[in-house]
Amino acid sequence: MPRNWSLCFLPPFYVVQIQHSAPAMGHPTRWKLPTETIRFRFGSRLITATGTASDHVHRHVLRDWFPEWCLPERIVFKKQKEGWDEEFDQEKVAYAKLRPIQGITIPRFYGAITYNGTRAIILSDIGGACVASPEGAVLDEKDFHQLLYKALTTLTGLGVSHDDSKLDNLHLVTEDGKDKIMMVDLERVDMDLSEDDFAFAAYSKADFLTRQYRSHLRTLEYDGVLLPKRVLKA
Repeated sequence: MPRNWSLCFLPPFYVVQIQHSAPAMGHPTRWKLPTETIRFRFGSRLITATGTASDHVHRHVLRDWFPEWCLPERIVFKKQKEGWDEEFDQEKVAYAKLRPIQGITIPRFYGAITYNGTRAIILSDIGGACVASPEGAVLDEKDFHQLLYKALTTLTGLGVSHDDSKLDNLHLVTEDGKDKIMMVDLERVDMDLSEDDFAFAAYSKADFLTRQYRSHLRTLEYDGVLLPKRVLKA
């Protein structure tokens, strides 16, 4: 009997025949959720997946059916950007290097495939809420910085510095009753820094992204969509 599964498309993934326009960041209007059916081979099986876009921040998140039996119920299908061969290869290397924290601070990496002549990787869906959305911006600045710095130093401790510093690449996730920041999109990373440079990178990026977060909170408040702050779950 087939099982129900979910397949998620996140930036820089794209889904054809999506016909809608993006609302401004923080605008309360939701996407009109399109559906898309794709077919691709993973392992020994030909997978058919039909899903609906998730939200206006990650507008290529789809929920589907019938992946390979070794996969979890929700997965992410990420296609290579045109001309990004080096970045695609680098992301695979980064996931291999960060294997100890897969599923903890970054998604799990399940493998690579070719879909319609384009390379793609299969990742776990980390869930939570993108920090660039109102739902992901519910912590105060101090608590956000604390979680962010922990995530960044977890990566640098294994020799990888995330080099695509923006709130869209951060998710606020609550697992086992505790909050944490998880990071996505490892196409742009540094892996050849000195110990001191890795430490400085974590410190400076935590500071830079916290300032972005502060500005984001002000924008959400101005737009009238800022959600009430809650206590950090630690």
